[in-house]
Amino acid sequence: MPEIKRPVKPIEVNYVCDQCGHGMMKSVAAMDPDTGVVPHKCMICGVERDFKWVSYPKIDYIGIDETPH
Repeated sequence: MPEIKRPVKPIEVNYVCDQCGHGMMKSVAAMDPDTGVVPHKCMICGVERDFKWVSYPKIDYIGIDETPH
């Protein structure tokens, strides 16, 4: 199948802390290559949480005519 191209714009994606409901989670170490676990810490309350295969904050891309949800 041939390539197709379309204009996109970058958007920042954050994860709001489940504990305090206000702070953003930030990765604090590299991903473990064996398990895919990425340790994170809330920037407000300091709670720690692991995510698998994702590191926050991250950048996603959406079409120019799309709205983020």
